[in-house]
Amino acid sequence: MPELLQFVPPNFSADATALVINEEKYLPQLRELMPNSKIALITEENSQQLKNLCQSLKVDLMIGDYQRGDLPTETKIFDVIIADDCLTNSLYTYGTIAELGQLLKDTGFLLTKFFNARFIGMLESLRIGQFPTHEQKFWAKWDIVKLLHDAFYKEIYFLPDEKISANVDDWVNFGFDNFNDDLLTKTWLVKACRSTAEVAALKDFFSEDVRADLSRLMRRIEYGIDVEENLSRLIELCKREMIFEDYLFDFIAQVVTHDDAKNFLIKNLHITLTR
Repeated sequence: MPELLQFVPPNFSADATALVINEEKYLPQLRELMPNSKIALITEENSQQLKNLCQSLKVDLMIGDYQRGDLPTETKIFDVIIADDCLTNSLYTYGTIAELGQLLKDTGFLLTKFFNARFIGMLESLRIGQFPTHEQKFWAKWDIVKLLHDAFYKEIYFLPDEKISANVDDWVNFGFDNFNDDLLTKTWLVKACRSTAEVAALKDFFSEDVRADLSRLMRRIEYGIDVEENLSRLIELCKREMIFEDYLFDFIAQVVTHDDAKNFLIKNLHITLTR
């Protein structure tokens, strides 16, 4: 199984959606992981062999160049996007990952990889005055974290892809940190999530419209806007949508900033909903 697919959980619902960019090698194993889900491939290739593969796997084939705007115009439509070259070969890296992020659902994630600028093979080349590439981009992990955070990805995970065994004592003595064997890792795999795991869990239970109503009413109560009226509306919403207490209190913890407002909401909602 391609290494990036380690990040794909085996429990996607039947209505989950996935987009694969350029790399049809992921399709057979992805279909096994998501047997009833909608999967699409966007690529510039237009061969009959590729068409046959997509047809056999029930994958939608989209012909185009994702870096030149040939992407769906809708937003929040995919649970997972696999774009393993968007950090290494994209013309406008920030714009590309931000645009892909707009295609992800609130609970979705991007899977990609990058060449490690701190890999000792790269450092050895630089030490003798050679730079081994003119086309592909190299990154350090903390650059990737900043880049993805700036593009509004909330949680980021790394796994080593290509890795070697070697003695790095000289580089450590030079002052290079080797945390998580970074100096020995040629490429890193990345999972970038649109929401933190905690927030994603909350978003899985109720629709975006219900969550928006919850958030708006809580904000109004927090800032003293028609408190009694909005509290009544909040209670009515919870009863109508059958929002259970544990979910509600976790939602309060994520949305409400001021402790006094949190305590007010928890106290009043607990008393009302447990009658």
